[in-house]
Amino acid sequence: MNTIFYICPICFEVYETGGECHGHVRVCCDVGEPGDERRKPEINGGGRLKSRAPRWFLEAISRPPVQPPTSR
Repeated sequence: MNTIFYICPICFEVYETGGECHGHVRVCCDVGEPGDERRKPEINGGGRLKSRAPRWFLEAISRPPVQPPTSR
């Protein structure tokens, strides 16, 4: 089962191969097999979501999840 695909960072169209789209290199995404931890969103120590995005997406765009504001 192939769990790797490439996505355009501009229009989010999905491809089976790398290359360019809209003048940008397509982003490689490896979502892992079913049940893989990369398919789940990041959760902090208190059980709250850091981001709704799955880990594979955050890894693909090389950005850590945004920390939600803390309540005061």
